[in-house]
Amino acid sequence: MTIHLKDIIDLDYLLSVDDQRDSGEERETTLARDREIFNQLDPPGMDDTRLLFSWLEYRRLVFFHEATEKARVILPGTLFASLYRWSVYGLLIAGFLSGICLAYSFLAYHGTRPVNVTLFFVVFILLQVLLSGLTLFMLAVRFVRRKIGAGRNAPSLVHALLSAVFFKGLPGLLKKIKGGEKGMASIEYIAALIQMRNREYKDIFFWPFFRLSSFFSISFSLGALGGTLFRVTVSDLAFGWQSTLVTASVRIHGALSMIALPWSWFVPQDLALPSHEQIEGSRILLKEGISSLATKDLVSWWPFLCLGIVFYAILPRLVLIMASVLAQKKALVQFDFEKPRFKKLLVQMQSPIMDIRSEAPSMGRQPDSSVEPGPQMDSARQFQAKGARALVLASGSVYGADTQDAVIGFINQQLCVGVTAIIPVSFDYSQDRELLVSLTKELPDQIIVLQEVWQPPIRGLLYYFVQLKTQVFADRPLWILLTQTPGEKIFVVDSEDVNFQVWKRAIHQLGNPDILLERVYK
Repeated sequence: MTIHLKDIIDLDYLLSVDDQRDSGEERETTLARDREIFNQLDPPGMDDTRLLFSWLEYRRLVFFHEATEKARVILPGTLFASLYRWSVYGLLIAGFLSGICLAYSFLAYHGTRPVNVTLFFVVFILLQVLLSGLTLFMLAVRFVRRKIGAGRNAPSLVHALLSAVFFKGLPGLLKKIKGGEKGMASIEYIAALIQMRNREYKDIFFWPFFRLSSFFSISFSLGALGGTLFRVTVSDLAFGWQSTLVTASVRIHGALSMIALPWSWFVPQDLALPSHEQIEGSRILLKEGISSLATKDLVSWWPFLCLGIVFYAILPRLVLIMASVLAQKKALVQFDFEKPRFKKLLVQMQSPIMDIRSEAPSMGRQPDSSVEPGPQMDSARQFQAKGARALVLASGSVYGADTQDAVIGFINQQLCVGVTAIIPVSFDYSQDRELLVSLTKELPDQIIVLQEVWQPPIRGLLYYFVQLKTQVFADRPLWILLTQTPGEKIFVVDSEDVNFQVWKRAIHQLGNPDILLERVYK
């Protein structure tokens, strides 16, 4: 199965659409739909990734079926792929035209002033070598920083270019195009996806935008090569060199021999580079002019210059493009589909909906693993999470035994996991550390921390969450589940709640995609 970047973008988007359907009726409909999708598949032999993309294909069909002509919306992944493709075309055309125009004008020859070989070499060959070298250096720095874990969340030059071109220039262009407004929401979503989940999606977005600069560079060099060959074909050109310094032609020939090594072994010597005599014969002295110089010496440089463009400007960029394509494929294959949002969907698809009534575990007590706890609700319909278990950490003074039924019910219904135990903690890492470390011996699938939404996310509390995730439960996702104060008997947190918005910003600033925020909803 081939994974494309647009598929991951669409998968994330459609999951976000489902997350916004947070009423009880909508939630029940979503669960039933996901289970129905699973029933229509052939699960044996399908791994989790195939299940996710099968779900994606179904959701795409439903998405387009539900969309009307008047309110048509483009999926973000499709829009991104289209915009990227046209950006590549635009850069290739712009690079080729700029290269051919610059080379054509640079090679203008009026009979008395030959083309300066040194300047041509610097502009069209040496400059490209330096840019390619700088690119390789930056890639090496990126590789080393990733190995030592430094700067993972620091915005790169590529991401700055991405934000400037895709999320500032293109939206303005789309607004001027008739019907372009239908893509604005998708562009804004992609921008938010990269900005808010930079650590999670940075690798798969890096290589496509890395290639954009290489596309422009290689097309520029192709244009320069084409312009040079065209000028040589239709014009009588003369190439020469001059220097105030006294330079022996033998030394210059030695330097050119080193430069011509990549092609001198298969290209005839008279084409690979100028000979000693031709180099000396193409030297221009101002007081003597060019009338005394032989034509065969003045035209001997163009094969060397053209081959230099091919081997030092075009081929290195071609190699970089091919390497970035392979790196992109590797990044997509290695994309972590074990993230909590994806695992939650898999659980929803594979878990039946049942009617269950059982008592919830008391604070700190281990419930029977064979029985799923559930709240006493009006409908008594409870989502039975297949094999997914969670350990709940909560303040014992806030979430007492009288509130556990409701809390466990919300966890079971919203996060699609069963609670194995509820452990009272003090939210002081130095005091809880021993207890938390002891819990790592038999860890469940996920860790959930109950938190009152009114309590502000102060620095000490955020530090506690970070230590939980990085020092104790490093290989498990950490959910922060926000509720209203249990004594108010209303646990639901409204999406527009000011305190909830404060928590969202605080958790986002932590920069860890495995620390997730969830609220209790109806």
